[in-house]
Amino acid sequence: MKENEMKRVCLYLPSEIIEMCDGNLSLAEAKSRNQFIIDAVKLYDCVLHKDVNTNLLTPAFETVIGARLDLTEYRLSQIIFKLSVEMAYTMNILAGAFELEPEKLELMKDRVLYEVKSINGAINLKDIIEFQNGK
Repeated sequence: MKENEMKRVCLYLPSEIIEMCDGNLSLAEAKSRNQFIIDAVKLYDCVLHKDVNTNLLTPAFETVIGARLDLTEYRLSQIIFKLSVEMAYTMNILAGAFELEPEKLELMKDRVLYEVKSINGAINLKDIIEFQNGK
């Protein structure tokens, strides 16, 4: 049998199913009730064989997930750029305001690295001010 060869079959359907088909023709972009039923049977076949047939869900998921990842990557890169600008701004202000010894900076860098690791990045300005003031 050729791929596009159609075969006529007798089909009995409840009237509510026929109404459902007719009511969803435009939504399913089907030209006829026959095409709607063909598409529905193919979809149901994909659902029944979902473990071996990924033609139904995989492309749709790949598209959605890819778009979400692209958007997330774009947003994160914007946030990181803005954060870098703020950090450079802050570091320039601090470098101009204080004369710090290189050894003291290295010790502070080690302490800060340990602290940020231990609090998993949840920095609290109040705690930092208390530490710097010796409390």
